[in-house]
Amino acid sequence: MSLLEKNPEFKKNIWLEISTQRLIMMPLILLMVILLASMSPLGNTYDKLTNISYFGMVVILLFWGSKVAYSNIIQEYNDRTWDWQRMSILTPKQLIVGKLIGAPIYNWYGAVICLLLVFIFGVMGEYSSILDIIVNSVSTLLLGISLLSVSILFALLKIREGNGRDKLKTGQIFILLILFCFFFNSSAFSFMFNRLSVSAKNFNTWKVFGENLFYAIWAIIGLHQVLRRELNYKNKSYLWVLFLVTSSFVKTIVLMDSMSVIIDNYVFVYFVILSMQAISLFYLLLLIEQNEISSLKILLRKIKEKNYPYLNYNAPLWSLTFPFIVIGLISSWILFDKNILRFEDLWTQEIINNIKIEAGIDSFETLSLLLSLLFFILRDFLIMLLLQTTSKKKRIGAAFILYLFLLYVVFPGFTTSLGSKSIGLQLFIPLPIVGSFFYPLFECVVLFLIIRNKFKK
Repeated sequence: MSLLEKNPEFKKNIWLEISTQRLIMMPLILLMVILLASMSPLGNTYDKLTNISYFGMVVILLFWGSKVAYSNIIQEYNDRTWDWQRMSILTPKQLIVGKLIGAPIYNWYGAVICLLLVFIFGVMGEYSSILDIIVNSVSTLLLGISLLSVSILFALLKIREGNGRDKLKTGQIFILLILFCFFFNSSAFSFMFNRLSVSAKNFNTWKVFGENLFYAIWAIIGLHQVLRRELNYKNKSYLWVLFLVTSSFVKTIVLMDSMSVIIDNYVFVYFVILSMQAISLFYLLLLIEQNEISSLKILLRKIKEKNYPYLNYNAPLWSLTFPFIVIGLISSWILFDKNILRFEDLWTQEIINNIKIEAGIDSFETLSLLLSLLFFILRDFLIMLLLQTTSKKKRIGAAFILYLFLLYVVFPGFTTSLGSKSIGLQLFIPLPIVGSFFYPLFECVVLFLIIRNKFKK
């Protein structure tokens, strides 16, 4: 039995996206671009055509394909066919194939043509080898899988905001994709615009390949989990925890590859990256997850009842992410304070030691900085929780972002312009000053008392 017979969703998308005219149009347009580029007298012709073909693969698959994958979900929601698919006998795996490969099948078709052109022109060029072409092209395809999966994830999260009556728009996907690339896979994103003739023996090439492979696997796993949830299956929490731990490890290896360090530095950098990644994901999850007072009430009641099976399947991801913020920050503080930051390069080691001495940062100041940061994060969470009690639910995300901008950018800048560089700033940003954590702690207490009254009502 063929894939078309096994997967009706894939078959439907093939029928909608592929036609004889479109199959002919794609190679004709690509060949016209190649012919126009070959007329340019600048540079080696084959190397130039290799780069153009590679760039075409990037545009067709990564950008255009991501837009198609995102719009496909939104369009099905607007046409009222998504709920029908949720109630059908389709499995999450069938939906992944249908949405990830079937919906952007025309983009995959164009990417394969560009890949063949890259291989042909690359072999005929002066600098590229077969290994170069294979490694770099597969890296781009893996990045394409990641971006297509993330596009579908964003679309599934977007339709949760719908009320079933109003149609959703599809204009935000490019901004979200750029943010994803820079945050999770920055080295791969920048690598797309480099020449294909980078030697595959260079560790950076394999580093990008490994990073792309890692995030492609996790993107598919994440998509599978979200589709299971859409089909009313239950998901366990351990996969999210495993992603946080392994992602920080991979990014540590990528970052520390070019640095001459002793193994202790890897541990320190790992916890720094773990805390930074957890903080970023925590704020992102606050924007996309349901954090209403009623949901939090249920969560707190289950914790009080020690209903761990319920928490294993229903705990919101932000609640699983916050402990990693605490673990990462405390571990980073211990390693930095205990001076376990050792470099093989004595000159670099001297600079690090002088920074700690000249800055005059002692244990109490770094501890105050750590506690301030934690209390500020907790304050922002309480602000989001307070916003959930308002009647205008659609504007909660925009209001939360506006509050963050005012609290972390506008007010500190205004305070600095007035000449207050310590006491005033402690109200808005974490500083390495003894006792600075009392200010955000006070804000947390006030917000907590307000929210507790909301709980009682």
